[in-house]
Amino acid sequence: METDLKYRIITRSLIISSLLFFHYGLYSQKYPEQDSIFQSTPSYHLKTPDPRLFSDAGWPVTVPQKLIPPPFPEDDRNPLIDSLRVKASKYLIIKKLYDFVVVPGKAASPGPAEGSSQNDYLRYSGKIIRKIDIRRLEVFGTDIDYSLISNPGRLESFLNKTHTNTAERIIRKNLLFSEGDTLSPLLLSDNERILRQLPYIEDSRIIVVFESDSFVDILVLTKDVYSLGASALIISATKGSVSLYEKNIFGIGHEFRLKVPFDQDSAGSPGIGMNYNINNISKSFINLNLQYYNALGRTSYGFAADRKLISSSTKYAGGIHVSMTSTTTDLDTLPEPEPLKFNHQDYWLSRSFLLNPEKATRLILSARYLNNNVYRHPDIHPDSYHSLQKYKIYLASLSFSIRQFYKTSLIYGYGRTEDLSDGMLINLTAGQEINEFKQRFYSGISLSAGKKLSGGGYFHSNAGLAAFRNKNETEQGILILRANYFTNLLYAGTHRLRNFYNIDYTRGFGRYKDEYLLFNTENGLAGFRNDSLRTEKQRLTISTESVLFSPARIYGFRIAWFAFGDLGYLFGANQFFNQGKVISRIGLGVRLRNDNLVFNTFQIRLSFFPHLPAWSRIKNFNVSGEQMLNPDNFEPDRPALLPYR
Repeated sequence: METDLKYRIITRSLIISSLLFFHYGLYSQKYPEQDSIFQSTPSYHLKTPDPRLFSDAGWPVTVPQKLIPPPFPEDDRNPLIDSLRVKASKYLIIKKLYDFVVVPGKAASPGPAEGSSQNDYLRYSGKIIRKIDIRRLEVFGTDIDYSLISNPGRLESFLNKTHTNTAERIIRKNLLFSEGDTLSPLLLSDNERILRQLPYIEDSRIIVVFESDSFVDILVLTKDVYSLGASALIISATKGSVSLYEKNIFGIGHEFRLKVPFDQDSAGSPGIGMNYNINNISKSFINLNLQYYNALGRTSYGFAADRKLISSSTKYAGGIHVSMTSTTTDLDTLPEPEPLKFNHQDYWLSRSFLLNPEKATRLILSARYLNNNVYRHPDIHPDSYHSLQKYKIYLASLSFSIRQFYKTSLIYGYGRTEDLSDGMLINLTAGQEINEFKQRFYSGISLSAGKKLSGGGYFHSNAGLAAFRNKNETEQGILILRANYFTNLLYAGTHRLRNFYNIDYTRGFGRYKDEYLLFNTENGLAGFRNDSLRTEKQRLTISTESVLFSPARIYGFRIAWFAFGDLGYLFGANQFFNQGKVISRIGLGVRLRNDNLVFNTFQIRLSFFPHLPAWSRIKNFNVSGEQMLNPDNFEPDRPALLPYR
């Protein structure tokens, strides 16, 4: 009798859950939601009974922007939903089904939000910064949005003790404003983003915590990443590399990386590679990098010093890069490798003019000089192996940039704040090359644009056309057309779903004999190799991916399940795409990432190739460490040649 009653209860719960599934829109879409964009009007204050959740520096406190959706409001409960929640909680399977099907209601936005990151500071524009407080959170057990709450577990407490938090003077060194300055909304919004981009900072907030008629106090919150990490690339039992790195030595922001490559069939194995980086020397925002490598028949050493256009208001940027390399190469055709020795020098300078602070509109003039001084190389033809040729290149560029940043999440990250930009970048580049074989002129144009669409999602596209001109002949020409789109976050119970779509077309004309378009790991086809597809001059790829972000955590690791599909064409210069080689792939995978750590994202991918060209080699199962991608920020860089890869 008790058993029959138990099954009747389970059956009744399943029927109710099924009814809810067919009426999914009545509940999951009750409140219209644009996306996970941070939304908070500049003048909105939260009347919370405990302001210490955000700060103890004064009251009222401007709300640190929160990810939407917030918790289900108490005054908007639905009796039917509450009843189902109670019944479903009694049985594990029903509870899981309930959690997946029923989406909690989302509170309405407190007011209209324009979305731009600098809007939070507009009301304080022109006021004097009286005081700046710095608060540094522990790596584990803390939340950037609830800065005074700390609840680390036993292991997390131990790891916190083994980590040295970034020194307060280092945080202050990376601020673009000081006490006594007039508050600039653009500068504060840029600075919060700059702090997040530091390799040893996971997230940051800059909050106005007190306001009077003429003065404001500012609180800067930062949360470190656990800066010690390691990585390995294992090609086989006798070939690969192992790396160990520390991205915040003693909390002073210096980085050190040690790499040990090994290959049983190469001389100088195992070898050693070292890299030391100093970020922001003496608040100049100049970074210094020193590198040394001696392994597997290759020796190189050098240094680089550069300062980028870190903020929309930064006027000058530039850099110097000098390196010396000695190695051997067989050019894939020589019976024995021959010596190769060269000195590479790279100098560049940029001047930015801020035309409109509200829209961060800028005009940037840049110049660059490259000297590839090759002392010794194998015999090569003028139309081959450009990187081995002795050359000098002079480049100049004119760039026009507009951008406004939005704060969001769950795009390429797994919960941390990501800065998404609405804007565009137009770049014109021209120059001259003088090499050991000839003189020729270079010209190129590129355009990129991105926009958060009012109908939902984000669209980004870029195009580029460039070539050298040598005595009325076109050399090393390239045409690039790309488009990317991803949807708003879709809600599936406690999970979040986002879809990505990409189209990429590349065409080369007048390319050198050793230059090819390929399908490999570097251009998105991990686990595929076919050396016979090296004569094609056009490539078209279409890909889609659906990512399901799980709320589950495994020792701090967030989980994202994904399904993907890829379709690629390689075809000749005078062919249509359907006349060339075709490759297709579908599959499933999972990614694990802990944003508190500096490790790459751990990825497991299972692929199936329905259509393969002859002589292809594939790996259906692939395990790798993936670097986290960042959305395009429409930031002009040094003048450069459009890459062909």
